[in-house]
This record gives sequence, structure tokens and C-alpha cells, in this order.
Amino acid sequence: MLAAETILHCLTNDDFSETQLSKYRKALAESDGVNELFKVRNFHQTMGKGLFKGMVMAGIQFVLGGSIIKSRLEAISDYLHLKKVKDIYRTDTPSENKKGNIKYDGKLAFDKETDVYYSGSTHEEKQPAHLKVLDLDICYGKCTEEYQNPCVRFCPANVYEMEIDEETGERNLKLNFSNCVHCKTCDVKDPYENIQWVPPEGGGGPKYTMV
Repeated sequence: MLAAETILHCLTNDDFSETQLSKYRKALAESDGVNELFKVRNFHQTMGKGLFKGMVMAGIQFVLGGSIIKSRLEAISDYLHLKKVKDIYRTDTPSENKKGNIKYDGKLAFDKETDVYYSGSTHEEKQPAHLKVLDLDICYGKCTEEYQNPCVRFCPANVYEMEIDEETGERNLKLNFSNCVHCKTCDVKDPYENIQWVPPEGGGGPKYTMV
């Protein structure tokens, strides 16, 4: 909204100078949203220390307005935390039984399709897909070999499905983009930065309620 207001002001005054456009940065810095985010700017870094230690550090930094020792803690890109299949299972092709299956009780743990239903996510089916896979050869090649296509697992809305032809063994990545809940996990977690999330058409997305 702040960006739209800035653009409208530029159009009204026929002025797109750097001075005029810089008002967006100032308005953003003074907004409630940025002030709220500022308090949790080190959350990712603290949770990298482990669950319990991270929870304590996250609580302290929230009380202190986002600071622990220094204003901004160092962080690495999220996808760098991923481990290759071979490093975990000691084999490039672990069986499905070895990977383990999550059991959903329908009370505390839900399957992905149910999660999407509860999110109330809706999109116009005919709009251009807002998820861009930059190079499918990476998906079918080294991503399969090294990570077993983690996008089909880390996406909470079952957006990514890897279909395998039983006769030829060929892979086909299917995108159910209308399921997307806009968490951007795929954008930050893909080990090759091969997935790009772009803003979808207005009006779509999750519609969470308190009921």
C-alpha cells in the first residue's frame, strides 16, 4: 500500500525523481509493520543455535527490541542448512521405508491437503503461475541425485509433485500453484536457488480465520 501511495503521488505530480521515490523508503521505515519486524530480525539466527537455546535467545532479543550482544547477528542462507541424501542415509537411493513416514492424527498433525483446506487458499486458476522454476534440468538431474527433490517435502501446501512415468522412468515436475499459501519456503530453501516466487495476481492466497 505504501508503494502504491508513493506511485500515485508521483503520477499526480508527474515527478519520478529519486527524491520523490525516496519517500517510499522513509514511509516504510516509519511503518508499524517494519517496527514489528525489527524486533524479530535475529529470530532465524537464534533458532540456528538449536530449539531450546534458540527459544531462550529469541525471547531475550524480543524483550530487548531485537538486540543480543550486537544489533544484527550474522546469518547464512537457509538452503545452506540442507544436507545431501548421501550424508544422512549413507546411500544415494534410500528406500521410502528408510526415510520414514509421518503419521497424521487429524487433531494435532494434518496432511498437506487438509492444511491447504484450512488455510482457505484460493487463486484464479487461469492466471499466470507465480512460481517460476528456472531450470528443469537441475530438478531432474543433480537435485534428484543429491537431495531427492526436497521441494516435494518442504512445501506445506503440496504445490510441488514429481510425477514419474512407470514405463520410461522420466520425471515431470507438476506445480499445483493454486494450493500456494505464500510462505516462500521454496524460494529460500531450494538448494540451487532454482525456484523463484513472484507476487501473484491480487486477491488470491490464504484467508486464515480465527474460527
